[in-house]
Amino acid sequence: KLELPTHIENIFSRKSQFQRLSTVRNSSDEGKAASNPEADLHTSLPFGPIDYSRGWAWQQVLLLKRKERRFRVDVYDDRDNILFLEHKPVYTLGRGADENNLTFLKEEKNNEARKRLSRTCRGPGSSRLAIDAHLSEQFKSLPMQNIVDKLAGMAHPIIAPNGAPIYRIERGGEVTYHGPGQLVVYPMFDLRRQPFRKDLHWYLRTVEEVVIEILRVYDIEGVRDSINTGVWFDKKKIAAVGVSSSSWITTHGFALNVSPNLEFFDTAYIFPCGIEGRGVTTIHEILRNRGEINLPTVVDIAHIAADKIETVFGVKTSSPKLIT
Repeated sequence: KLELPTHIENIFSRKSQFQRLSTVRNSSDEGKAASNPEADLHTSLPFGPIDYSRGWAWQQVLLLKRKERRFRVDVYDDRDNILFLEHKPVYTLGRGADENNLTFLKEEKNNEARKRLSRTCRGPGSSRLAIDAHLSEQFKSLPMQNIVDKLAGMAHPIIAPNGAPIYRIERGGEVTYHGPGQLVVYPMFDLRRQPFRKDLHWYLRTVEEVVIEILRVYDIEGVRDSINTGVWFDKKKIAAVGVSSSSWITTHGFALNVSPNLEFFDTAYIFPCGIEGRGVTTIHEILRNRGEINLPTVVDIAHIAADKIETVFGVKTSSPKLIT
């Protein structure tokens, strides 16, 4: 049995909150069609923010195990996965992102940082988070937690002037920030199955719809942008969306700004999502401007997100499993 550290036992009540939420949802879904795909919830929220490299590693491990099961005739396990996380401060570049959107690099006299973050730099010493076929075979027989530990330990990030690590990753999109006060959700759906579609554009827009539905609970009108991905409020970005897939199994997802420190989005460090002249906002900022004092936590938003994912995507979720 996994014991919660003493200093966060009062915070998680969070664990029991998630379990109560799942019980309510599952009992209310008894009348739903039996064909609705099932998804396992995985969360590190009880433990507070985790390193980005660990969240990335959990995605890779779950993806690896899911692919492996496809080729085993003695195992029938076709469940999807959804990760609910909160990261320590980090910047990530999408696979084709322009490193010039890390504005502090313009003042960087040493070109080593730019080289290690470039689109072409791979292998030892690079700041790219990636797993190749050789490593997949090497790790296949290990327990999942051991694989996560090994993958997370392989990272070699560049460090920004404000202390945040920077990685290049395999999702689409430009540079973005993750950190405390931000709910990060990674749905890992097999788009070959009903009710999904083998269409990444449809998938991305449906992820955006989940965020819009979450915001609607707080009477916040989130909207799409005709050019840029993500969800916006009053011309400011409130949620970043970046996705990828492997064999039609999705990775990455969305990051919703609940109450992050907006100083990390300062243009002295980055052009958020590679867009100049557009700001960033948070749920707390919007509600405070209305004079509201009862502000939701990341866990509160996670409850709503789990429910909206079920409704919008038509899936049924399990009670949450703790990961570290």
